Amino acid sequence: MAKDEIGGRPVTITKESGGIKVVFHPAASGAKNPDARMFQITLGKADLDKLKKLL
Repeated sequence: MAKDEIGGRPVTITKESGGIKVVFHPAASGAKNPDARMFQITLGKADLDKLKKLL
């Protein structure tokens, strides 16, 4: 799992059964547990299609 950044916050993005899962991690560089899950969103095909239309 490679970490990327979205909006300055570290994220882990993985593919899951026809969609993607985005897990947001703590933004602080000195966080006690930098791999903690702060927020998670799972986007299905319909959600991804909506986002593609907006982009």
